[in-house]
Amino acid sequence: MAWKDRLSGEFPGRWILFWLLIPNIWIIMMWPVGGPPMKPALVVFGAVALVISQLPWRAVRTIGIAALTIFMATVYIAKLFFIPALNYPMIVQFVSDVRPLRSPEYLIAGIILLIVIGIAMYRAPKVPRFHSPMQYLVAMLAVAVFVNVDAAVTADATEIYKTLPDDQEFDSAVRQVKLGASVDGSHHVLVVMVEAMGLPTGKQEKAIFDTDWDRPEWREKYKVTHGASLYHGTTTYGELRELCGEWAYYSDFDFDGADCLPKRMKQAGYETSAWHNFNGKLFDRLDWYPRIGFDNMRFNDDLQQTGVDQCGGVFPGACDKDVPALIGDYLTKAKTPQFLYWLTLNSHIPIVPEKILGTDVCTLGTEQWRADFPMLCRLFQTHRVIAQNVTEMAMAPDFPPTDILIVGDHRPPLFDRGSLAKFDPVHVPWIYLQAVTPESD
Repeated sequence: MAWKDRLSGEFPGRWILFWLLIPNIWIIMMWPVGGPPMKPALVVFGAVALVISQLPWRAVRTIGIAALTIFMATVYIAKLFFIPALNYPMIVQFVSDVRPLRSPEYLIAGIILLIVIGIAMYRAPKVPRFHSPMQYLVAMLAVAVFVNVDAAVTADATEIYKTLPDDQEFDSAVRQVKLGASVDGSHHVLVVMVEAMGLPTGKQEKAIFDTDWDRPEWREKYKVTHGASLYHGTTTYGELRELCGEWAYYSDFDFDGADCLPKRMKQAGYETSAWHNFNGKLFDRLDWYPRIGFDNMRFNDDLQQTGVDQCGGVFPGACDKDVPALIGDYLTKAKTPQFLYWLTLNSHIPIVPEKILGTDVCTLGTEQWRADFPMLCRLFQTHRVIAQNVTEMAMAPDFPPTDILIVGDHRPPLFDRGSLAKFDPVHVPWIYLQAVTPESD
């Protein structure tokens, strides 16, 4: 039995528990739900934790484990929202603009993180330092196992969090409908990018989607076509996909050399405008929107000054419900041809129950579906608000001839695998309303 006693004495169980598992317990808790693969960050965490845990100064070990835990939380959140992990100015801007504690999901996650940091700071520094090469070897093996388990469990999410394609031919809604290929100034052009509008594959979800985005009355004034296009990454990737015809991230993008749609529309004699309900500082839209050809910009503060209501939630900003009427008025009064791009906001996940958003009581689908997928129901309700108000704008008797392209940015980043499975993992939908005038009949 001596060899068993020796082996148990060599096994660094407390190190594995308090230096590896406890600091990352919230990652483990997300495994059944769905989350981003963390392999590179976990490798770094394990290597640094192995070094810090063996330092002779307890204060350094205490500060070190706290810093490592916060580092992993920062990287995880950055991956969830496709923010470069080391871009701290952007992370600070994101934290200052977003209100995560308004979401029960984020509030619980924040509480868990604080508890984890407290436990790690109290217990990890007390773990005895290693006294044999075998303990180092077992600890490294434990890190390797943990890293590979995370990779295996999150394998089905790899495609979701892949920001750029490997070897795929470029695709976009703008390209498919040939938007802007031949314009003569007789029609305005409106592009609406709907936040978190994925392509539904579930029966009930498809029925709700079709009710909202295939309305018979549209055909009184428009030629209506539907389709789907490939997507990669999150919203800013979607914007460059549709506006500049490339899969790219804006921080690495060659704006000066790009052939972007707003620039082409401006060259064709159109006045170009970009509207977004959120703060223009986030993701540097104030900087790069003009560089792709937008003459005018309206963000949250500008829209509120025109009387648009303020909607709360995790991403507070101007209410989507009010913007189509404002766009309709803007296009109706325009004296020159307009190219207007509107990026919506209120359907950003997570969506809280809120009366002004129309999500306080869910009325879509069956009673069982609403009970099983409350976040999904709120998502479709926010999209219905947009669809209804866009319809009222587009069908108004005095609304000028306008070609309207409505397109999703990415699949909704829902927090459970059951809801995610109800959307196509690599495509987003688009709807094209091409104004029919007597001259074009």
